[in-house]
Amino acid sequence: MTDYYWENLKDILQRQLADDDEYRALIQKKIAAEIALKALIGEEAWSLYLELDAISNELESVRQEAMYLAGAADHEKLSK
Repeated sequence: MTDYYWENLKDILQRQLADDDEYRALIQKKIAAEIALKALIGEEAWSLYLELDAISNELESVRQEAMYLAGAADHEKLSK
């Protein structure tokens, strides 16, 4: 489970946070909660949960990119 998180760190901020002890402790608590959830809901529901989590992460990535592009466009307009 831990490997899943460390392999899926996609941006620099998360990698910087990975060195933070408090952040690592929170991740360990999240992992423990997800292990308990997996045991409670079963393998099939867990797979669906992971798929939903991946989709949610993609949506968040697109949202952040859109905010960045909107900010860059605003900066360009203000620079003229």
